[in-house]
Amino acid sequence: MKRLVFCFDGTWNKLSTNCPTNVVLVAEMVAPLAKGGVPQIVYYDEGIGTAKSERFTGGAFGKGMMTNIREAYRFLLFNYEPGDQIYAFGFSRGAFTARSFLGFIRHAGILDVDSAEQIDQAITIYEGAFKGDGDDALPALKFRAQHSSQVCVSEWDRDWRRENCPPVAAELPILEIKYLGVWDTVAALGCPKLIPGSTWINRKWRFHDAKLTSKVKMARHALAIDERRVLFEPVLWDNVAELNAKCEISTYDPEAPYQQKWFPGVHGSVGGGGPVRGLSDGALAWVLKGAKKAGLELRLVENARAYSIKPNPFAALRNDPELAWHDRQPIASIKSLLLSSDRIGPDDIVNVSASARRRWNAPATVLPDKKSYRPKTLKLVADRMQIGATVAESDRKNLQPHEVQGGDTLVKLAKRYLGDTKRYDEIFDANRDQLDDPDEIFVGMVLKIPVGKGDGTES
Repeated sequence: MKRLVFCFDGTWNKLSTNCPTNVVLVAEMVAPLAKGGVPQIVYYDEGIGTAKSERFTGGAFGKGMMTNIREAYRFLLFNYEPGDQIYAFGFSRGAFTARSFLGFIRHAGILDVDSAEQIDQAITIYEGAFKGDGDDALPALKFRAQHSSQVCVSEWDRDWRRENCPPVAAELPILEIKYLGVWDTVAALGCPKLIPGSTWINRKWRFHDAKLTSKVKMARHALAIDERRVLFEPVLWDNVAELNAKCEISTYDPEAPYQQKWFPGVHGSVGGGGPVRGLSDGALAWVLKGAKKAGLELRLVENARAYSIKPNPFAALRNDPELAWHDRQPIASIKSLLLSSDRIGPDDIVNVSASARRRWNAPATVLPDKKSYRPKTLKLVADRMQIGATVAESDRKNLQPHEVQGGDTLVKLAKRYLGDTKRYDEIFDANRDQLDDPDEIFVGMVLKIPVGKGDGTES
């Protein structure tokens, strides 16, 4: 068994940049060899529009997405073996690419190596799903039985093969996607919606299947609260609660396998790619937490990328302080009037990230613009944004600072400072102003250690 990790970057984003996106950071963080000797192989796809020939058409209209999916699928079919685990990550249009890539696999299956020449027919099967010929359609069933003989896409697929294509191994494996992690999915394929006739013009891209299904066992989607560009309309999942219910888990359970939450910041401040990383690191940490729960292992050697994550919910909403030409006056005012609008945000507080709630409750003095954080995107949950009070420092006889180092955990710190690993929750309680999960602390973070009477200092 091995893990195949597919990373799809956003529009115009590439590997050779001084300010990597969260997708690049994930690709760099994946350990090549996990515990037990399990190989973890990364496939990285530079964003749409990075090729010189597609700089404009890819960036403006999304041209090249199917080519990117095809290339990733080709890598998959030559490397996949039954039992392998598949992970996928993406940002912006790369998130839509990642989601469509998994949809493609669901409809076409994974070709046998000696059927690699059928890749164009696999694409035809995928495109036909939009016309009503889904993965249960007879042409798709026959195609997968003949050319994807080592794995089935569903129990129905396997049952059909047993009945119609004997002999079929009783335990022929059913394909599972281990994890999907995406940041601010944007489709933006073809002409923008505001152009008359765009619906007719864009009909040839409608076949893309970016739906979330139970074929994906765990998934997380981070959305940007403060992105206002109408051309960056987010593509949300609308069935998160339904999928969690199928697993007999409430969406309100913090361990729910399917989660979609809104994070502070504009598009790039959630998906990364700028010099200011405080907000994007928060969204990165949240998506990575889900990936780790799904079994993905990260490089944890000295100076590893994983140790560079420093979430800061109070960082600037823009991840690049240098304004692009179209963000300067007077163009910015014209664009704001004609091409900007607040996103329709969540109507349930469970879909709001902890970092957004921290920023909402923070005093204006700690925010870069010195204004209280009250985005209109959160108007439907405004009455539920308050968070509980933290443990008052006056209740602590002594709070000793500790700067988190690589390899630190609250359990280890409890043993070091308090002499008892079971007292890690005391450290967690003393730091609820910056911690949401006792398992999530980051290098460079300064924690308050409640060393009271009877406790020793660091040993």
